Amino acid sequence: MFFSYPVICHYEDGGYWSEFPDLDACFSQGETVDEIISNSKESLEGFLESCLERNVSLPKPTLITELHAEGKDFLSYVTCDIAGSGKSIRKNVTLPEWLAAKAEKAGVNFSQTLQDALRQRLGIASLG
Repeated sequence: MFFSYPVICHYEDGGYWSEFPDLDACFSQGETVDEIISNSKESLEGFLESCLERNVSLPKPTLITELHAEGKDFLSYVTCDIAGSGKSIRKNVTLPEWLAAKAEKAGVNFSQTLQDALRQRLGIASLG
């Protein structure tokens, strides 16, 4: 699942700290521009994973054009894909033989199909 949120990177004392205006308590810090963006992405991934695990609704991201930065501060979008994050577990499923055969012949990825169906059923796909 892809998510993209605006971040405000503040310049202070020779380094940076960042905040996501839409996400309470999602912050990071770094010494350089590259480091603050990288660390902000890591912070965003952890924050989103935690929200999804706890079934917390995510707010719609604010448009970056509605935000402003002053002085050496700057705005950016941070994007992450958390579909493959977290621990994966194996689950056995039972399917009618004919359905399994048709799906295999069509090259269906069973794991991805089940993940997609579960996200849709649980309303997770609509969070991003």
